[in-house]
Amino acid sequence: MGSTDTLSPDPSSPLFVHSSDIPRISLVPAPFSGTGFGGWRRKMIVALSAKNKIAFVDGICLRPATIGAEQKLWDRCNNMLQTRYGTANRTKIFELKRELAYTSQEALDIASYFNKLKRLWDELGVVCTNHGQRCTCAAKPGTLQEDEENKLFQFLMGLNETYMGVRSNLLMMQPPPRLDSAYNILLNDEKQRQV
Repeated sequence: MGSTDTLSPDPSSPLFVHSSDIPRISLVPAPFSGTGFGGWRRKMIVALSAKNKIAFVDGICLRPATIGAEQKLWDRCNNMLQTRYGTANRTKIFELKRELAYTSQEALDIASYFNKLKRLWDELGVVCTNHGQRCTCAAKPGTLQEDEENKLFQFLMGLNETYMGVRSNLLMMQPPPRLDSAYNILLNDEKQRQV
């Protein structure tokens, strides 16, 4: 590698920027529309792998801690990806949050209701920037716990009144149960009711 003035990484490095890597040029024919996430995701993975940039997305290529040429190269590549894909679709985020706000169990069984919420949470996680996931500071565990508790409350709020007693018990637990534990407790309760 040369001096900081002439940064030229090895072409096999994810830090290498090819002349065809132009910001604002999409790697896939259409941006994510909110449906068909699996197919769109596969296309993005293939495109990013072909450009040797998947390491920025999956966390393998972390920003070098030492200030210097490699950090500048990393910033340049990351900024190019951020320019291209960092702008979230505000309308889609609004739609997902509105759907989450109005989602309730109604005629669904516990598993179907939970899966509906999980699909919305996962989709929202794709289109939103979740600082808690990328944070490396001491506040990260608290931020992630708060996110987990918000999902737990949302899950419990949408339950039918049939589960009011179980919901009350779950809310009184200290410490609060994890979301997957609450889900399993409610699944067991549902099975007992069916027997």
